[in-house]
Amino acid sequence: MLSKKKLIAIIVVIAIVIIGIVAAIVMFAFDREGIVVNSGTFTASGGTGFTFGVQAGGRGGISNVSNNTWRASPSRANGNSRVDYTFTAANLEAMTVRSTNSEGSMSITFIQGNIERTFDITGEFHENIDMSDFEPGRIRLRLEFENARDVDTVVSW
Repeated sequence: MLSKKKLIAIIVVIAIVIIGIVAAIVMFAFDREGIVVNSGTFTASGGTGFTFGVQAGGRGGISNVSNNTWRASPSRANGNSRVDYTFTAANLEAMTVRSTNSEGSMSITFIQGNIERTFDITGEFHENIDMSDFEPGRIRLRLEFENARDVDTVVSW
């Protein structure tokens, strides 16, 4: 039979290992290119619940990044969704936003250092985005949703 001290030591070691594993997973997830962070209420098409959290590229869901494309397609959205991504000069030249929604309002913002450009993409929007103010490197893209419905947004680079 284990003594009380040994049992406590085993529990502490197991807790430290679990905390280390969780920390490694979180660090890996937030260090990846193109991870999507959602903040607010997002309802999947045909769903009755909401998603609040993180979805990595290629794993499906309401919003994801895969193959130089960020797609957001909730049936209802109120809040924001963002991607931090490291863009090349070629990516910046190819930046295109195509978006539709049936209700509410939507915008997309590009942020790099002190440079911030916002576009109203409510309703139907399809444009090549002039990214000449931005340098190749890390840029934050943020989609803002205000009571938006039937959203289908594709940002490609």
